[in-house]
Amino acid sequence: MDVLLTSPWIPAEWVRAHGLAAHGIWFAKSFEEEAQPLDTGVCAFAESTVRLARHHSGAAVVFTTACDQLRRGFDDLARQRSSALLFNLPATRSPAARQLYRAELERLGQFLRECGGLTPTPEMLQNELEQTDTARRRLRAAAENCPARRYAAAVAEFHGWGSEYRTGQLALPLPTPDPTPLTRPPFSNRIPLALIGSPLGEADWNLFDQVETAGGRVVLNATKTGEFSLCPTFEGWPTDPDSMLDTLVAGYFDHLVDVFQRPNEPLYNWLRPRLQSRHVRGIILWTFAGCDLWRAEMQTLRETFDLPVLLLEASAAAAVIPRDLTRLQAFLASLT
Repeated sequence: MDVLLTSPWIPAEWVRAHGLAAHGIWFAKSFEEEAQPLDTGVCAFAESTVRLARHHSGAAVVFTTACDQLRRGFDDLARQRSSALLFNLPATRSPAARQLYRAELERLGQFLRECGGLTPTPEMLQNELEQTDTARRRLRAAAENCPARRYAAAVAEFHGWGSEYRTGQLALPLPTPDPTPLTRPPFSNRIPLALIGSPLGEADWNLFDQVETAGGRVVLNATKTGEFSLCPTFEGWPTDPDSMLDTLVAGYFDHLVDVFQRPNEPLYNWLRPRLQSRHVRGIILWTFAGCDLWRAEMQTLRETFDLPVLLLEASAAAAVIPRDLTRLQAFLASLT
């Protein structure tokens, strides 16, 4: 059975340890197809999530409480089917929040078993953690050297919508750390930018091409579906079978980086060294209508990093509209 995950902070390893297939819903090829006109204030991402969940009627869907729009989407979907779960994702970092996260994993496990999953053994979970950690390390190592669109495709594959990576080997080739292709033509004369914000699905990847056409290049994909989604790590934690669930909790909860957290210093602490090491000269803030969390960060991003920020709003058609394309070109022209 397929399990559609609406957040990278729901461990796919836990789903697969139950014998089920995990997929990040934001990378489904049909995610933003047949987009409908939006009601005022309705997030295109939440609307597409509910529509795709209805289309995949045989799949289970796991929502989280981190987003009010997705929470309302869950309420709508749960009235029609039982194979949907709302995962309580803590917004704070405290011992109580960690215990809540662990309890939610146990509740998720019960839900997965009700959906036909197996009872995982510690060895099954250990195997999943080791394999995914290997793939994540490869992706993190390639982040600075890989063209933006190619890197987005590799991350999509990792999240379960491409070739199998269960041996720890991604089918999509990635560049090695040295030499660095982005320091050579045709990339060397383009303005390095960071793309930060809401989920960026496959239908939105033309944004990378538009940035390059305008004279820039995305050197940091810090959208929710970019490098943020690769933060979990199990390095330094026990890997003996008796400690696997605690290792899973620590690997995810202790490395959670997202805009909904309070306080949100981890978000800025994660961004700072990457913006500096990649010599970023401007930030594109990518957000959906109704996503007040990311929109509220615009001024703080500008003041904290002393960088110009361009706000681009994702449309229901999953494309940069001509007006915003002109704004993008003007933004890059101001950085030359």
